Amino acid sequence: MAVQLWGELPELPIDWDKVVPKDIGKLIILNAIKPELPKPKQPTPDENTKHTFQVISPEHSMIEENVSKTIQLIQYNRKLKKRIHQLLSNNEPTPDDLKETTIITELVKQKNKQKYHPRSMENKESAFTLGDTIVLPALGSIVSKDILYKSVAALVAHAGFDSAMECTLQVLVDIVEDYIKRFTSFLRIAVDREEVNGNTGFPDVMERVFFDMRIGSVLEVHKYYQSKVLNRLEEVKISCKRDLETCNKLQEKKLYLARKSPDNQLRLKQEIVDEEDIPEIHFPAMGDGDGVDELQPSLEPGFQMLHSLEQEVQLQSGTKQDEDEDVMKMFTWNRQ
Repeated sequence: MAVQLWGELPELPIDWDKVVPKDIGKLIILNAIKPELPKPKQPTPDENTKHTFQVISPEHSMIEENVSKTIQLIQYNRKLKKRIHQLLSNNEPTPDDLKETTIITELVKQKNKQKYHPRSMENKESAFTLGDTIVLPALGSIVSKDILYKSVAALVAHAGFDSAMECTLQVLVDIVEDYIKRFTSFLRIAVDREEVNGNTGFPDVMERVFFDMRIGSVLEVHKYYQSKVLNRLEEVKISCKRDLETCNKLQEKKLYLARKSPDNQLRLKQEIVDEEDIPEIHFPAMGDGDGVDELQPSLEPGFQMLHSLEQEVQLQSGTKQDEDEDVMKMFTWNRQ
């Protein structure tokens, strides 16, 4: 037993359970500890893996159908404009250009596949709607970067750029990658906040993330798809139809002029050549006396030349046969 000195106050027994309840004490201890926030899902590093080549199924890496059609039609429209420029400048296109401008015409005639509005979705069963577990492929950082590079290149081509520098695409890929990391971080925080605090006033976690990212509502995705994808596809189709009609009209006009002008030029050249090839023959004047027999030897070369000219003209065109017969009659009359 401890010795109590004079003037000391006796120690009172302290029951901490009465002073601080156990539940409150646990909360104080938990609040004092700074919990580590869960990290967003990131691609697995590829440093420790020997093979970075992965086979990804098309549903996880293919370009959206309407976006792919728009890119093909933009390239087709660019070739049509090049063909129109060649026709206007009277330059003959290469066979490859003619072959490329005659494909993809079926895409112009196809109709868009209208997507359903989010509030009136199609009644279609899938693994997602049935609540089944969807197994997603485990992508490494290199494969994820390649898919992101492909997506950025498709967006650039969809915007109308035919080519781009490698460094420009890499900068855009880095920007998109940073944006996606920021989006997933907000999504991770929103999910954890809802699990701890319950409903935060938003109908869905994704709606909260869209609000925090200053995008607006989730319905903005549908509006963007309607205006930037489907309407863009319709505009490109209309432009292709207009340029295709212009190209066909110019080709028909050029073919018509090609059929007409060579015949006229050939006919004019033939007439000029015929007129230049016929020499002028001067016969000596013959009297009524006995000098006809003396002039007979001098007339023989003229008849031979006339006969050769007649055969040449008959081979080239048979339109001057009557004129030659009149000339023969005239020479026969002169001989008499």
